[in-house]
Amino acid sequence: MDEPGLTMSAPRLPQSLPHAPDTETGAWPSLDDDFLSTLPAVLRAVVRALGFTRAGDWLQEYGGVNCNVPAFRERAMGLAPEELARLRITLRPHLDANGRLWLPKADKLYQRIRNTQIRKDRGAASLSTLAHRYRLSSRQIQNICSDEEDAQLDLF
Repeated sequence: MDEPGLTMSAPRLPQSLPHAPDTETGAWPSLDDDFLSTLPAVLRAVVRALGFTRAGDWLQEYGGVNCNVPAFRERAMGLAPEELARLRITLRPHLDANGRLWLPKADKLYQRIRNTQIRKDRGAASLSTLAHRYRLSSRQIQNICSDEEDAQLDLF
């Protein structure tokens, strides 16, 4: 039985959270839409909420696991309150029935940028130079460069 004078009520969500990114106030990081469109959906949501650098740092610590983004905590997972609020909003469509999702590892964020740079440098540098520069095998460099070439051939 409840003690006299105490009432139980459901926790309330903070009313100050925006429902969509507000780019006019500057509360959300500004990002290049072309870059964001190249990322997988969950990674795109994390980068949109935290910004590229902060997302990379955060995913180094928390990426690669199934996690729960707390709905009622002010601070969690090493995030400031406004970062956690933005993350809740952007990840909402990606949560399963239990409110959990698999966070990608940070290397997924950096691989796309690295691969784009490798493709740009391919004409000016040899395979072995690129392999040493990016600490990859020459076969991996060939695969990265041929992925884009194969995609172009499929279009025609």
